[in-house]
Amino acid sequence: MSFQAIEYQMIVLFLAMALGFVARKLRVMSEESDRMLSRLVLTITLPCTILASVLTRDSLPDPATIGTILLFSCLAFALVLAIAFVVPLLFGLNPSKRGTYSFMLAFGNTGFLGYPVLEAVFGREAVLYGAIFNIPFNILVFTVGVMMLSQSEQSLKEQVREGARNLISPSLIACLATMALALLNVTDIGVFGKAIDTMGSMTTPAALLIIGSSLATVPVKTMITHFRTYIMAAFRLLIIPVCIWLAFSPFVADPLLLGVLVVVNGMPVATNGTILCLRYGGDLNTIIRGTFVTTALSLVTIPVLAALVGGV
Repeated sequence: MSFQAIEYQMIVLFLAMALGFVARKLRVMSEESDRMLSRLVLTITLPCTILASVLTRDSLPDPATIGTILLFSCLAFALVLAIAFVVPLLFGLNPSKRGTYSFMLAFGNTGFLGYPVLEAVFGREAVLYGAIFNIPFNILVFTVGVMMLSQSEQSLKEQVREGARNLISPSLIACLATMALALLNVTDIGVFGKAIDTMGSMTTPAALLIIGSSLATVPVKTMITHFRTYIMAAFRLLIIPVCIWLAFSPFVADPLLLGVLVVVNGMPVATNGTILCLRYGGDLNTIIRGTFVTTALSLVTIPVLAALVGGV
């Protein structure tokens, strides 16, 4: 098993973030440009990315298999969300910061990094499983995830009301459309699918530039010496995927599905967390720090997870 593709993706990710860092230091990027670029991503390019995950594929598994993958993906998310809500309570965090930690625990980089990792570990068929897994991921990140990041010292009723206002978005509409298309087995639609894919291809580099630009505002010492970040990283990268493996291995007969569930739940913090923080609030410095630390540590932890499930 070769991890060359994984290491390559990690280098690309770090170099793109470094470019955003330099751009901010040279004043090519600014806080305002970060917010405007985030709005562009959330309104146009990210919805295109979500739709392209189905519309550019030659084929999808049959509806029964899709239903099985969706079922276990949703069950896995239920477990992960439970952990994500409980663990920050143990940190003794201020309520205004608690939601950001919950987001980092709940949502990993299942797209940009997840797809090449799945292909390297399990083969190309696993990428299709990953695409289906990302359907409930995208629905949850733009509903529950937004509520986490916009969390404050409001009452539960006020938080639910605030979350409801942010509920309907282009990205969420794209998620629901993608699920419908997948269940109807609508895949490659030719030139229109290619156009959507081209627009969606802007999402990852834009997200990485925004993260790099935001990193330039955080002191290096603060970024690497915050102990809670490392506790969160241990849960995100190792403890959560091991919990998934322990919980689902007795019930999931398909070893590929089990492996995909474990590995995608061990990805570093989702890059779109920074974009959502800029749009909806949240502790931006914390999520930038968490993204950087978990991405760096995943160079070691991803091969460990692959060793756990890659031979099944």
